[in-house]
Amino acid sequence: MATLLYVFPHPDDECFGPAPALARQRREGHEVHLLTLTRGEATSQRDRLGYSKEEMAEVRYEEMQNVAEALDLTSLTVLEYPDGQLAELNPLVLEEEIAGSIHEVEPDVVATYPVHGISGHPDHLVTHGVVKRVACALQADGASHPRRLAFFTLPPPSEDADRPAHLRHSPASLIDCVVEVADTDLDTAREALYCYESYRPVIEEHEPLRSVADGVPFELFGEAHDPPLSSLLDELGSP
Repeated sequence: MATLLYVFPHPDDECFGPAPALARQRREGHEVHLLTLTRGEATSQRDRLGYSKEEMAEVRYEEMQNVAEALDLTSLTVLEYPDGQLAELNPLVLEEEIAGSIHEVEPDVVATYPVHGISGHPDHLVTHGVVKRVACALQADGASHPRRLAFFTLPPPSEDADRPAHLRHSPASLIDCVVEVADTDLDTAREALYCYESYRPVIEEHEPLRSVADGVPFELFGEAHDPPLSSLLDELGSP
């Protein structure tokens, strides 16, 4: 069995797309760890709900506990860096935090956002940069983990896709893996997604899992696979 570590900045990042892949990986018996850098207190949904930032942070933290149960995550770590302000932090602090998680978990695969961050949110962009920097530094130091760095992305939209205009995708030529998922994985992902009661209007309007119903796409850093792999653990090589 293998070990995977997903690193995202906000609660729900793991469910707005990647969740079916996490569900499959747990179903197959792999360890799946999730590290979330903030509690997502700055979300615009806070105004709709009338919560303070402290109240919103607590609500989203509790929702993540339900997500961890729905996805049967091996571990969930939720940090308290300021939502929407990761670009204002010393990146060395974030790098040290992420490197510490990698040393503790020893993942075969680390996954995060691609360089465009999908939504372009500054926290997404910062997370991409610091995770990639840590992975490259560990590789340069001869560390045995991670063995692969993956970037969750969206596929090019179909002609009839109703995708929010601000979302970006990776060109097909950069997609090195499309994780094949079963109906049961999609069902598990939907259960996890709907744990975010505070985001229910957004979920129902945009149905984020539609884009990954045919598979969850990833770029693989420093690798090129044509045709794309069907699992993040395929052709992983020796530790």
